[in-house]
Amino acid sequence: MWIVMTTMLRSMLRDTHTLVWNILFPMAMLIGLGLYFKDAAYSYRLLSGVLTTNILFGATMVTAFNVMAQRNRGIYKLLRATPFRTVSFITAMTGARTVLALLVSACVILMSLFLLGVKLSLPGLGLMLLVLLIGTVCFTALGFLAANLSRDENNVNMISNLMSFPLLLTSEAFYSLEHAPNWIVTLGHLQPFHYLVDAMAIAIYPQGNVSSIWMPLLILGGFTILILGAAAWTFRWDAEQPVRWKQGATRKAASM
Repeated sequence: MWIVMTTMLRSMLRDTHTLVWNILFPMAMLIGLGLYFKDAAYSYRLLSGVLTTNILFGATMVTAFNVMAQRNRGIYKLLRATPFRTVSFITAMTGARTVLALLVSACVILMSLFLLGVKLSLPGLGLMLLVLLIGTVCFTALGFLAANLSRDENNVNMISNLMSFPLLLTSEAFYSLEHAPNWIVTLGHLQPFHYLVDAMAIAIYPQGNVSSIWMPLLILGGFTILILGAAAWTFRWDAEQPVRWKQGATRKAASM
């Protein structure tokens, strides 16, 4: 499994989507917004937003494209003929995504320390690592789910956008929802990205109550289990194979 994971990591680093969404996008966002606002208080929110958004777009824009492309190239058909289990393959891809997310996050944190003057404690860095690990697993599973529901590049692009942008816009990644309509705040509390942002903000903000981080992490863990289950249930070995819920509908129609 280690060989598969390192192979996937190398493949991701050569991929255009990875280069743009996982490396260039977070760096440009941190530098651009950080130098534009030049506000010490906002720098902490900006760091939290860039780290969490990198996880979100890395999963929906990169993982989803990679999974869909591998399936359409027939890699999963070959995998099915080997003793290598699907769970091991998904674990290897999640591991590769986690390593990549941690590498980019380390670069983003270093840039925020030197360019924006952000100060972080060792306990805060430990909590940030924990949040990054849980968040990466959760949203990598969401990327698998987007790929499972897609058939081609246009399809996966539409589904990824429909998943990622509502999550981002109903969260407090870059701005406060204090004066937003109640229905937007309610929607925000019903989706996992809100809790990822909340947990990351508590880990980063120096004045935050650290003990309050466990509730959003627990809720994020619950979302992770649900999304992993949905991703496993809808997993397809081949591009022509219908999604599992469609398989059930097809069998039901055929029996009538």
